[in-house]
Amino acid sequence: MPETLDLNDNNSRLIIIPAAVFFGICPVLVGLRIWARLRKGGKLGADDWTAVAALVFVLLTSAFLVTSCQYGMGRHWVTIKGNDRFETNKYFYMSQITYKAAINLVKCSILLLYLRLFHVVHWFRYSCWALLAAVATYCTASILATIFQCRPIIRALDKDTPGTCIDTAKFWFANAGFSIATDIIILLLPMPLVWKLGVPIAQKLALMAVFTIGIFATITSCLRVTTLDIFATSPDNTYNVDNVMWTIVEPNVAIVCACLPVLRPFVVKLIPGLRSKSYGSQGNPGYASGKSRLTLGSQNKPDGARRDWVELAGVKSQGVHLASIRRPGSHTGSEESILTGAQGQNVNETAVSGIQRTVEYSIQYSSQKQSSTRVADGMETQA
Repeated sequence: MPETLDLNDNNSRLIIIPAAVFFGICPVLVGLRIWARLRKGGKLGADDWTAVAALVFVLLTSAFLVTSCQYGMGRHWVTIKGNDRFETNKYFYMSQITYKAAINLVKCSILLLYLRLFHVVHWFRYSCWALLAAVATYCTASILATIFQCRPIIRALDKDTPGTCIDTAKFWFANAGFSIATDIIILLLPMPLVWKLGVPIAQKLALMAVFTIGIFATITSCLRVTTLDIFATSPDNTYNVDNVMWTIVEPNVAIVCACLPVLRPFVVKLIPGLRSKSYGSQGNPGYASGKSRLTLGSQNKPDGARRDWVELAGVKSQGVHLASIRRPGSHTGSEESILTGAQGQNVNETAVSGIQRTVEYSIQYSSQKQSSTRVADGMETQA
């Protein structure tokens, strides 16, 4: 060992500081997410419960790694003596299990949110379910591989125990590769649907930005990869803890990214300048007292044949406003507010944030003097 090595040096601050910072951020964001769902009569969905489960495992990961610092993580291996070595390895071993559960549960939460937003699009729904199956299967397999990485298992905690272990470097790189690949797929998945919306380019870009917030989690995953080889091969890996730091940062950033799209209405209230501008059916702002409405496709033909129509409907320019294709005469149930979880509220009475599914009827008639279009909710424009 080099003579210049400072045996009293301690890098545990690289673990404790980010753990403390995110401990004050992530529970608050998940709590606000639950509040946003439950306010005004809403209810939690599968994506919310999965986010809560992910938060539990994220907090456990941070807690295990901070506890390992009390026994030796952050210090040089040669300075850790006796039972402290066993305890350091034990808490690090448990953090590997909870880390894999946390990072994959966040992915599942995002995919379940996608299913709430775009469940009417068949190809998108099937893609989400296929990704969910892949993530859940890999999560289970990676946790089992982590638990049984050594034979006997005790060798993972005490390297002096006779036995064999898997190549942890290859395993960690494979896990990181799967994580980054699925992150990119999840980020790109909703982009075609958003781009096809009949709204101004600025609004499309704003919606895309909402769904690509997760790019920050992907960046942290890539940064973590750069530290894997050093940690896996270093004889003094309790001191070279850059990888351990990113193990805390990555799932916490993922939790933040998963919650922010749902909390956009709340952020808009705090920062009104983030509100989207309203556009009328002719591209003019301010149509129908602040409502953003865009009708695509033709209306009723003179022969009475009815055509499907799409309407982008939002209220008071809050939240992310989309709409789905509706057919006249389809089942009732006036709206489904998805991002906030509120249901059964009249779109004309309440400022609803999120992706809406509305049922409205369009009636058109014409005369020699004038023509007009009336919408069933009572709004009227003169042609």
